[in-house]
Amino acid sequence: MLKKIGSIILVWYALLFAGELTFSASVNRTTIGTGEQLLLTVTVSGENIGGVPSPHLPDLPDFDVGGRSSSQSTNIQFVNGKVTQQQTITYVYTLYPKQTGEFTIGACTIEFDGQTYETQPISITVVKGTAPLPPPAPGTAPADASGSIQDNMKLVARTSRRTMYAGEQVNVDFTFYNRLVVANINLSGSPSFSGCWVEPVYDAQQLQYQQQTVDGVVYNVVLLKKVALFPVAAGEIKISPMTLAANVVVRRGFFGGEVRQIDVASDPIILTVKPLPDGAPDAFTGGVGAFSMKASLDRDTSVAAEPIYLLVRISGTGNVRLIEKPALPTIPGVKVLDPEVKDNINTSQSMISGYKEFRYPLIPQADGEHAIPPITIAYFDINTKSYHVLETGTMTFVATRTSAATQAVQSDGMKILGSDIRYIKDDRSTLTSYPGFIRWWIALFYFLGCLFVAGSFFFRKHQARMLTDRAYARKLRASRTVKKNLRAAEHALKEKKVQELLDLVSMVLLGYIGDRFNLDPGALTKEQLIATLQNKGIDTTLLKNLDDLLHECDVVRYSPGTECDDPEKIFQMTKEVLRRL
Repeated sequence: MLKKIGSIILVWYALLFAGELTFSASVNRTTIGTGEQLLLTVTVSGENIGGVPSPHLPDLPDFDVGGRSSSQSTNIQFVNGKVTQQQTITYVYTLYPKQTGEFTIGACTIEFDGQTYETQPISITVVKGTAPLPPPAPGTAPADASGSIQDNMKLVARTSRRTMYAGEQVNVDFTFYNRLVVANINLSGSPSFSGCWVEPVYDAQQLQYQQQTVDGVVYNVVLLKKVALFPVAAGEIKISPMTLAANVVVRRGFFGGEVRQIDVASDPIILTVKPLPDGAPDAFTGGVGAFSMKASLDRDTSVAAEPIYLLVRISGTGNVRLIEKPALPTIPGVKVLDPEVKDNINTSQSMISGYKEFRYPLIPQADGEHAIPPITIAYFDINTKSYHVLETGTMTFVATRTSAATQAVQSDGMKILGSDIRYIKDDRSTLTSYPGFIRWWIALFYFLGCLFVAGSFFFRKHQARMLTDRAYARKLRASRTVKKNLRAAEHALKEKKVQELLDLVSMVLLGYIGDRFNLDPGALTKEQLIATLQNKGIDTTLLKNLDDLLHECDVVRYSPGTECDDPEKIFQMTKEVLRRL
C-alpha cells in the first residue's frame, strides 16, 4: 500500500525530460528621452526547461547597461494522467541611451538542448529631453514586466556629490531596499572605483535591517557598503554597479515553496572630476582639504654625529594619504636622509581625517649650532577654492665631537678605517671555536618553530575565512553536524521510535545538503532541490535514492495511518547516501 501511494506522489516530482521553449524580447517603450531609462525584458518559457542558461545580449554600443533583475515561476499541472511543468524565466535589463537618434537592439540569443534561439530586433527612438508616455491599450493597464520586482526590491547607489575637484573626497554608499521574503542573498558583483584612491568606511558583516518609509511605502533597509573616494586625476570616472543574487520565497508549499531567483543591481554612476586651478605654489604637496602643519626635533643636541630626527606632521581632513613629503630647505653642515613615513586615518565621520608624519634623520657633518630654516607646504582649500601656504618656525640644535666620528682621508685618497671601531675582543687567544654544524636539538627547535609559524598562519587564514565565507563555514561544519544527528537517529531506531527516526532522517539529509552545497532546502521544492544537485554533477542513481528517502519520510510523516515497512533499511540507506554525497 505504501509503495502504491508513493508511486502516485512521485509522479509530481519525476519531470525528467526537457520540452520546447519560447524565447522573446520586448521593451516598455520604443521612444524615450536622453535622461530616461529603457527596460528590456527577455522571457524564456516552456515545459521542463530547468537548467536553461542566461540569454546573451547583443552588442549595445548606443546604450549603457545598468541594473539587471531576473525572476522564475513554475506551474505544475496534472491533466488526463499527464504531468506538465510550465516554467517562465524573465530577465529585465535597464538601458540608458548615450545620444539621440534611431537605434536598433539586436537579437538576443540562447542555446538550449542543442538548439539556438533568437529574438526579433527592436527599433528604439531616442529624443532629447523627456519623451511622452505611450497611451495604454484599450481595456488594459500599462505593463511593466519588472514592476513588482523593482517596486519591492532594489539596490540604490548614492554619492555625496557628482562633480568635484581632483583629490576632493566624495562618499558613495550602497543601500538595499526590500519588501519580500528573502531566503538567501549573496554579493555576485562588486563595484569598481578605477581612477580613485579608495578608503573603506563600512562593509556590512551581517544584514541588520531597519524599517524606512520611502514615498509612503515601508521597506526593510540595510546599508551594505560605504566608501570614501579621492579621484587622482581630472576627467570622467564611472562607478560600475554592485550586483546581488537573492532567492525570494513567494509561496510556501507542502514540500517547501516556490522560490524566485532574482538578480538586483545598482545603477552606474558617472563622476565629473575638475582639475585643480592653475597657479599652485611650488610648495604644493597634493593636499586637498583643510590642513595644519607642525614640526619639531626629538632633541636639541648631537654627540659624535648621532642622528637627530626632524618630525613634520600634517593633520586635517581630506586626502591625507595622498600628501607627498615636503621639500626641506638646504641645511648647511647637515646631511638629510629620506624620511620614514607614517599615517593614521579616522573613518568614523563623514569626512576622512587624520595625519601624515614624515620623520627625517639629520646627520651633522660639523660641530656647532645648526639652524633649520622654516619648512613650507601648500594645499588646496576646498572651502575657499584657493591655495593656502603653511610654514613652520626656525629650529636649532647643537652638534659636538662630530670630527671624531668622521672618517679621515689620506692625501692619496685612501680612507683610513677603524679609527672609530671598538673591538669586542682584542685577544685572539680568548676566542672559542665552535663546530661548523648545528646540534640536533637546535635544529629540532628551529624545525618546530617553523611548523608553529606555518600552522599559526593557516589557522588565522582559516578563522578569517570562517567569518567571511558562509559557504566555507557551512561546508566545514557539515560532517560534524551530520555525525551528531546520525547518532540521534540510531538511538531512535534502537528505541523503535519510528516517527522520530524519520524526522531525524529528513533533517539530517536536508541539513547536510544545505551545508555541503550552500543551499537553503527549506526554500526549494523537492524537484528544484534534485535539479540543483543534478546541475552540480551528482550521480543520477544517488539522486534517485535521495528522492526515494525524502518521499518515504514525507509520506509516513504527513499521511495519517501510514506505517514504515523497514526503518532499519531507511537508516542504512541514509548512511549510504550521506557517504556518497
